[in-house]
Amino acid sequence: MEVIRTVKTVKNGQVLLELPPELSGQQVEIVVFTKKPDPVERKSLKGVLQSYAKPDLISLESTAWENAVGEKYGDS
Repeated sequence: MEVIRTVKTVKNGQVLLELPPELSGQQVEIVVFTKKPDPVERKSLKGVLQSYAKPDLISLESTAWENAVGEKYGDS
């Protein structure tokens, strides 16, 4: 038994499959499997921004928004 393996894209419900001429006139069995896309390798971004951290500003984070609005629009 000879095995020919190929992956094709279905277009309009059809697949064009060219077989070797020596198979002409012979019976062949065609089995269809759906191919799932290869899983995307996900990389973690945890710690990527660590080099930009400013530990001395961490204490100001809780009031950062109020301070920014106050600077832009003035204290009311």
